[in-house]
Amino acid sequence: MPDITYNVQVSASRGALVQQFFANGITTDMSTTGVLAATLDLTTATSQFVTSAASTLGLCFARSLVTSTNQTATVSFGRLDGTTLHETVRLRPGDAALFRLAPGNYAAKAASTGRLMLQVLED
Repeated sequence: MPDITYNVQVSASRGALVQQFFANGITTDMSTTGVLAATLDLTTATSQFVTSAASTLGLCFARSLVTSTNQTATVSFGRLDGTTLHETVRLRPGDAALFRLAPGNYAAKAASTGRLMLQVLED
């Protein structure tokens, strides 16, 4: 039996565009048993997400905890190279994302202020 099982479902319908995407029963095994979780309080300055407590970076679940209804109140997440944040993921208020992290340094920032929840399953 796999250690991790997850499902992804996306449905879009706007005008003539109708699209559905399903990825069900995706599985993976963990070589290390562990989870790294953090909630970052963000401003417009880059805030590092320290991953040194995890022996292996794996599947990452990110969720914007921004409560504003303004869709420009985004939080961004990505690779940190020195002091430069290469923004890869941008979340609007309440958005969530699921992706696999490669080894490296990571950071986040907000368009104004905001919170970002990150959970990384070691694999």
